[in-house]
Amino acid sequence: MKTVIKFLGIVLVALFATNSTSAQTGAASGTKFGIGNDSVICFRNLSIYSTMYKDTQQPSNRNRLDELYKEIFPLWRVLWRDCPLSSLNLTVQGATMYKFYIDKEIDQNKKSALIDTLMSVWKKGIELRPTAANYREYYAQDMQKYSAAQEDSQEQLLKMYEDLMVSQKEKTSAKTYYDYMMIIFTQNRDGNISDEELIDAYNKVSDNISDAIKKTAAEKALEDLAKARDAIDEIFANTPAANCENLLDIFGAKYEDNQNDAAFLHKLTNLLNKKDCTDSELYEKAAERQYEMNPTSQAAYTMAKMFIAKENFEKVVEYFEKAISAETNSVDKANYNYQLGLVMLAKYKRHIDAKKYALEAIKLRPDWGQPYKLLADVYSAGPPCGDDEFVRAYKYLVIVDKLEKARSVDPEMAKIVNPLIATYTRFFPKVEEGFLREIKEGSSVTVSCWINETTRVRYTK
Repeated sequence: MKTVIKFLGIVLVALFATNSTSAQTGAASGTKFGIGNDSVICFRNLSIYSTMYKDTQQPSNRNRLDELYKEIFPLWRVLWRDCPLSSLNLTVQGATMYKFYIDKEIDQNKKSALIDTLMSVWKKGIELRPTAANYREYYAQDMQKYSAAQEDSQEQLLKMYEDLMVSQKEKTSAKTYYDYMMIIFTQNRDGNISDEELIDAYNKVSDNISDAIKKTAAEKALEDLAKARDAIDEIFANTPAANCENLLDIFGAKYEDNQNDAAFLHKLTNLLNKKDCTDSELYEKAAERQYEMNPTSQAAYTMAKMFIAKENFEKVVEYFEKAISAETNSVDKANYNYQLGLVMLAKYKRHIDAKKYALEAIKLRPDWGQPYKLLADVYSAGPPCGDDEFVRAYKYLVIVDKLEKARSVDPEMAKIVNPLIATYTRFFPKVEEGFLREIKEGSSVTVSCWINETTRVRYTK
């Protein structure tokens, strides 16, 4: 039955398209359906087209889109030519079909021609419905996806997104903000815009998103805005423009007005922490305010990082322990233990304490390679165990054990630990001395004192 309807639809198109006596199309008259007989033609064609297009939305027809679109396209083209105002969906649906064929096309010349046609569909749609903000947004998104490589597209896209942000204000979509900033980041990376211009754009978008979050009630929109904000912050934090001086200037000016905003404080301390700006007065104020408002594990960790910069050992341990105690997520708890172990080793040379926190991190997250490497570093840096050189060399066996374990549980660690393994194996016990002591390779031995680990004997080759 559907096939019959589709066939009749195409026949009707052909018949009605040639019969225009005392009629005027919608395109010619500027009306929705046209005038006279043309309005009847348009209405019937639209009805048949809409029924056929619904078939493409059925999950069971996903593998038949090529076949269905080929049947629908003749009707769509007639509607688009004669009465493009007949349905608000015509522009979007036409663009959807063209994008389907663009993504399939292998021949670059044909693909370019299809892209040009897609862009012309959006331009005409915007011309016909200048107040349809979603048309301009979709047009920009498709231009960014399909035409961004063209020389003049970047400037045009930036202007389109900027116009959208001005016209839409707090209703601007999260995707518009994100796509705009992706162009800004790329342009800055390629040297087409300065760090100052990047910072100005980042400030503008951050302020706009914050304003939108305050004025938006829709849960999905809020979630999307928050995700866009976090993603933009993450990328910005990794650009050369996000150095301490710039970050302190940007956020220092905003701190007083936002010191009671938990999201702002989290973003600020995160950024300053990532860029190693923890010895600043701004970081200290933000960290203390964050912990005062909400003493979470993350806030305690932020305080600990601040006291590392201040070299206040007692406070470092206090707040790391608070972070560990308050954290319920094993991954984050492992990270806090690992971080405290690093501090104990690198900053304070407290090897036994560093070992304790490394072991706790391993217990919480045994599939993570870094704590095993930390343990190896602790044993390497700590005092030797044993009464003579041969026995003291046992500790290098344990060190290599930990490095090999790091590599086995976390293969990405291989490039870090392989050179260390090659180095430490040179300090294994000497085979000649082992022969004299009647200790066979592979024998089990215990490294005493503070290390207290059992290993198997290997000798230098």
